[in-house]
Amino acid sequence: MARPQAFDSQQVLADAMQLFWRQGYASTSIKSLTEVTQLQPGSLYAAFKNKRQLFLQALDHYFDELQIGITALLGSSAPPLDRIRGFFDHLLQQTQDDCDMKGCMLVNTLLEIPPDDIEINQRVAGMLQQIEKEFCRVLQQAQDEGTLAADKNPAALAQLLMTGILGLRVYNRMQTNPADLKGIVENLLSAVS
Repeated sequence: MARPQAFDSQQVLADAMQLFWRQGYASTSIKSLTEVTQLQPGSLYAAFKNKRQLFLQALDHYFDELQIGITALLGSSAPPLDRIRGFFDHLLQQTQDDCDMKGCMLVNTLLEIPPDDIEINQRVAGMLQQIEKEFCRVLQQAQDEGTLAADKNPAALAQLLMTGILGLRVYNRMQTNPADLKGIVENLLSAVS
């Protein structure tokens, strides 16, 4: 008879997620995972099979938390273009508050994982596409309300916003001046105003 699980798997995922987010997949060892989760290697393997499976679940955990924030920002009752501006204001604030320079775990993963790792790359791409669809939905609302010009393409603008987000996350790794990032965001948002 198997022993019952004696740990909070959500807390383990949260702790592992923070470690992977800070260090990346390759630089995170099983030893560091056992230290941060306070689990013995056997318990870690029994619960998550291997480091890769734990990473995939930690990535899912990160995206679940990210979606909650995105839904709060883009799903509010504010006018559509104000919601998009609010999203980017929040992104800039997050960037300023990110003392560890962790950035975005999804972007970090895309930069670290080789292109031939189809499983992880497709998983991250699917997550980013969901965010892009949410931008497209909000932009379509703006167009339907007449606050976005009828000749603009919401899907193309959503792609532009996503490209901007990815670029900002990478650009910030150069320890850019916050005023420069704000200027980039203003230029980016000028495309949707």
